[in-house]
Order: sequence, then structure tokens, then C-alpha cells
Amino acid sequence: MKRTFPRAQQKSIIKKYQNKARFSRNADSLIYLDYILFLKRLAAESNDKAQESKEKTLQAHHVNAVLRNVLKSCKG
Repeated sequence: MKRTFPRAQQKSIIKKYQNKARFSRNADSLIYLDYILFLKRLAAESNDKAQESKEKTLQAHHVNAVLRNVLKSCKG
């Protein structure tokens, strides 16, 4: 079976920054899914930006160009 994600490591990271936070049983799974959706959208928009500038490879400046807009749109 393929390993899904490091659940214990993610919980320890959350506890490190939010030590008083109490989460339900599957909250860490939802946090992980939101993270994956964010990365997928960031990669897609960065790819579009690279294609607009007629480059074949995705570079850091493409990601930085769309990062602020993606963060604003994903803000809850």
C-alpha cells in the first residue's frame, strides 16, 4: 500500500506553532488536502505564467510572480 502522508510529523508541526490548538480526529487530513490543493493551483498558475513568457521551464520568478494572487484567492 502506498504511504499517504506523514501524519505524526504534520501533527508535531501544527503543535509547534499552535500548542494550545485542539483538533478533531481528521482535521490533519483536511489541512493536508488544503495544502495539496494550494500547491496544485500554484503550480498550474506558475506554468501559465511561464507559457505566457514563452519559456519551456518553470523557474522561481514565475512562482514568485503568481504567489501573492494565489495566496489571496486561497485565504479563508
